[in-house]
Amino acid sequence: MAFTYTTRKDGRLMKRVSVNGKLETLYSDNSKDLEAQYIEKKYMDKKHIHIQDSISFKEFAKKWLDIHSAGKSEGTIREYKYIINNYLIKNLGGYGLKYIKKVDIQTIQKNLLEDGHIELAQKVVRFAKAILNEAVENDYVMKNVAINIKSPKVIRNEKKILTKEEDELLIECSKIHKHGLFFLLLRYSGMRKEEITALEITDINLDKKTINVNKAVSFIHNQAKVKTTKNKKSRNIPILDIVYDELEKRLSYCNKHKIKYLFTMQSNNKKMLSDTAIKRMLESFLLKINKMYFEKHKDDDNKENLKEIHFTLHQLRHSYCTMLYYANIGIKEAQNLMGHSSADMVYDIYTHLDLEKENTLNSLNDFLKN
Repeated sequence: MAFTYTTRKDGRLMKRVSVNGKLETLYSDNSKDLEAQYIEKKYMDKKHIHIQDSISFKEFAKKWLDIHSAGKSEGTIREYKYIINNYLIKNLGGYGLKYIKKVDIQTIQKNLLEDGHIELAQKVVRFAKAILNEAVENDYVMKNVAINIKSPKVIRNEKKILTKEEDELLIECSKIHKHGLFFLLLRYSGMRKEEITALEITDINLDKKTINVNKAVSFIHNQAKVKTTKNKKSRNIPILDIVYDELEKRLSYCNKHKIKYLFTMQSNNKKMLSDTAIKRMLESFLLKINKMYFEKHKDDDNKENLKEIHFTLHQLRHSYCTMLYYANIGIKEAQNLMGHSSADMVYDIYTHLDLEKENTLNSLNDFLKN
């Protein structure tokens, strides 16, 4: 039997269908799509599957956000809210859940990709899948239209470690710069900035040469708020000789002036560092290192080709992990020292360094054969 429908004056196609004893009207600009809707409705009614039709994407996404924020850190909740509110609710909030199409989510993804926001596009698709999957489980929609949308691959830039010269300059600069210990300790402890910000002087044991990392901070509106460490565990890391003397001086100063935190705001030594303060400290430290660097090479023949030294706090941490590899520290112990919840990230770094070492050995052997 041929599928029949009514054509409205505006050109749209219309078909009535009885669902759960009530008439519903289906609309489409395409006869095949209208027929597919009709068949789906009849099938669902026959199987007594009655999808709720009264909730919007915005309403359900807000419920999802409320449920899935429980137990998450404030930084994670902030990211959830930002992505869901600014990209999903902003574009899909007015739609009823059942009327969202795959192409609607792909359009958001496409716009982000065209603007170069690859990682953000990836996260938006992931959140859309999670929200719609729960909508299916709660019988608001029949299927998750986002499930087969492929996320773009994120090509990450390889993290660079400090060169030997940069390391030497960092050590030299740390002895004369007012914030030197902060960066020296980051480089030779592998701590995250959120962990070093939360350090109290009581966490440091000079006799045993250990630092107990038992908490971290989240930066909420630029201000530090104490939370658990990223892997929810405490760990002891060694105080290396290269750090010991400067750390001892700082502890002596803190004890004398009854300062609780190892590093504090300049304007208030009772207060933990803010996120902006750390950025300013890094800018100042890099400025000093580059001054030393260009002074050191002022008589070089090719000094016009010199490039400014720049590194991030995470590069200092990556350099520490690389140092563990060359010191023959096992993956499991390195995982513990770095504070990772799994060994995967350390394994990736170690594997990459293994390949580098192998390639270097092969290149040298090939050279000697010629």
